[in-house]
Amino acid sequence: MSLKPRFSLDQAGLNLIRIVIGSYFMALSIGLVAGLDPAVIFAPLMPPLAADLLGATLMFLLSACLMAGVRLRLVALSLAIFVFSNSLTQNMMHVVPGSVSAFWRDLTLSAAVLLTYSGLSGPALRRASVLGYRARLQRACDKDVNPRRITLATRGKRPIQQEIRRALTGARLMRRPGKEADEPEILNIFANL
Repeated sequence: MSLKPRFSLDQAGLNLIRIVIGSYFMALSIGLVAGLDPAVIFAPLMPPLAADLLGATLMFLLSACLMAGVRLRLVALSLAIFVFSNSLTQNMMHVVPGSVSAFWRDLTLSAAVLLTYSGLSGPALRRASVLGYRARLQRACDKDVNPRRITLATRGKRPIQQEIRRALTGARLMRRPGKEADEPEILNIFANL
């Protein structure tokens, strides 16, 4: 007997994938890996040092909230929009030969961030939060409960033969007596042997 293999990605697996994606963006924000510059979108609006500080802080906070599962839908959408807009500004304003592949990489990572919550239902989305998951009582009983003992009434046992006889007599009473002419004649094929 062979069983079909079943593949199931449970909540722990989804949390690990989300933590890996969030740690990559966190490493980008503090400068451990090369890639997207989080300050590009703020550079035209403020001095370079302030833009770098604001962009890195915003990406770090969004990544940390994504990893912790805090307001997962809102944070994932905000991080995806932030990464997409920074990548679009950085790579598509002045197109150079390698910029399309960097934009494509950032777009794929933005889609991965959005996929971290898309397959989750309401209860699974609450369980996805690493920090804030608490079991909640769905329905509470408002009235007092007084336990009582239930005893079955003792019933005398009858022998099985008496039950069979009663069933047979009940079956005979159910049959209507008919005329002999109404019953078909039974041919005994073994009578001449």
